[in-house]
Amino acid sequence: MNIGTLMARPEIGTAFAWIDAHADDIVAEAIRICEIPAPTFDEGERAAYVRSRFEALGLADVTIDAAGNARARRPGAGGGPGVAVAAHVDTVFPRETDVTVRREGGRLLAPGIGDNSVSVAAMLGVLGALNAAGVRTDGDLFVAGNTGEEGLGNSRGMWAFLTDVRDRVGSAVAVEGMEVERIVHVAVGSRRYEATFTARGGHSWQDFPSPSAVHIMGRAISGIADLAVPDEPRTTFNVGVASGGTTVNTIAARARMLIDMRSVDAGALAEIERRVLEVVRASAAAGHGAVALTLVGDRPAGAIPADHPVVQQCMAIHRALGIGVYTEAASTDHNVPLAMGIPGVCLTIAEGANEHRLDEYLEIAMVPLSVKKLLLAVVALAAPQPAAA
Repeated sequence: MNIGTLMARPEIGTAFAWIDAHADDIVAEAIRICEIPAPTFDEGERAAYVRSRFEALGLADVTIDAAGNARARRPGAGGGPGVAVAAHVDTVFPRETDVTVRREGGRLLAPGIGDNSVSVAAMLGVLGALNAAGVRTDGDLFVAGNTGEEGLGNSRGMWAFLTDVRDRVGSAVAVEGMEVERIVHVAVGSRRYEATFTARGGHSWQDFPSPSAVHIMGRAISGIADLAVPDEPRTTFNVGVASGGTTVNTIAARARMLIDMRSVDAGALAEIERRVLEVVRASAAAGHGAVALTLVGDRPAGAIPADHPVVQQCMAIHRALGIGVYTEAASTDHNVPLAMGIPGVCLTIAEGANEHRLDEYLEIAMVPLSVKKLLLAVVALAAPQPAAA
């Protein structure tokens, strides 16, 4: 669809005017969402709120599915492909975190305000604007406030959502904060393991030098840190959590760590996984202990090319709205449609910084433009598409 022609349609102008007039309401929605705690695996209260908003917007097929997603469908007129639109509702912060939103000048400050409360509010704002302006997309819009994007959630919500609608959509959009100029069409793959080390342990004096699970884990971490990885394709590793032992004078019988490995290339990811696990197993054997490895995260790498019509339409929307544009690889819920063979992108909206930190903040002024960007994207992608190059 030609974006200039789309923006010239009177109903799109009406929708944009509605967004401008209700900008404060959309911001207030982001605040309400942010102040509902929603740590990964405990998103039920926030998902229930999103479901209630879908109901208030008059959407069809409103439900909470088996994965905890709040889901609905906005029927189209027919003649175009369906579009899956998802904004994750979970955050990285424990339930006890103070998520009260503060205003400081033109900013909102709170853990999770940009990742991903504003994205959920923007999705709801798009639906409100389409309704108010009487915009009927060609294809159906399948929308979700999905669970399990962060941490060890393993994109469980997105997998469930797209498994159900995959035969009814031609593209998928994952909505994230906080860089309005960014389009993500390359998915960084990841493999994550929990490594649990066990050893005989004992008293630090009487049983010395009995094998220690903590010492074994330390050898493994050191060995992993010494691994070399390629710059291209970019490949990374990290031991993000390590714990074990009971007291200072006890030789540890048990220790545990979590390992994260990433790459934009599936082959490079498989190779670093092989090497890391080899180090872990060798360290356990050298320390006269044992290790149990449990796969706790698996996001496939994938991509659609920059010249794919879905990417090109999103770029054209940026240009038409006067927004700068750049593309980069990232690991988000868009990994899932790419793994399923569905053209998928992650559209990042608004502006802010300090994601996953207690001092996270969002720039209020960019919210209306971000909602307009998302509205144009879902309307354009629900129209008949040119063939991929």
